[in-house]
Amino acid sequence: MRILVTEDNHETAVNLGDFLEYFGHHVDFAYNGASAIELLTQSRFDLVILDVMMPIMDGIQACDAIRQGSHADVPIIFVTACDTLEDKLAGFNAGADDYIVKPFEMAELHARIQALEARNKRRHSPNLSFGPFIYNCESDEVSIDGQELNLDPTQKRIVKLLLTRAPKLVSSEDIAYELWQGEEPEESSALRTQIYRLRKALPNNLLVTERGKGYRLNDI
Repeated sequence: MRILVTEDNHETAVNLGDFLEYFGHHVDFAYNGASAIELLTQSRFDLVILDVMMPIMDGIQACDAIRQGSHADVPIIFVTACDTLEDKLAGFNAGADDYIVKPFEMAELHARIQALEARNKRRHSPNLSFGPFIYNCESDEVSIDGQELNLDPTQKRIVKLLLTRAPKLVSSEDIAYELWQGEEPEESSALRTQIYRLRKALPNNLLVTERGKGYRLNDI
């Protein structure tokens, strides 16, 4: 990944850069928000790490400006000593993807970068897959071992959610929210009915029920 570290403390910036480069990332530096925005107009970055308290333009202002600019989709992680709930809310409201409070362990930053990178790959990939199960998001086709399944739109929405989190369990509440956006269905058994119909359309043992918890996909 190409990472832009925006940090006005030179020692902290160097330590971050050394750590990130150890894991094979290419690192550039900016020492205030305005410089970060200028660099973003010149080059494409895969991640921006922002401090909050910086001269000329602070991190919150920079994050807000980035989200309104031509590189609005770049992932942003705040790494800062600003640790109150109000600070964190301000960061997320400005458009941050994650927020880490100093002091922190470098291993935590690495883990969060990996999680963010994986999430973005899933988000931008045309396919969601788990084992032989593939959902092509562009064509809206679901297949197993290359054989297309005949699923209705509701079934596809459930499959998409299950694939996004596979092999982890997806709670019944999360599936219901995906289908009805918080609105209660008229029938109390509506979710069970949808799951039953989906199970009938899938190969045996692919959809696993954990009673009282939810559902997950089994790697057949």
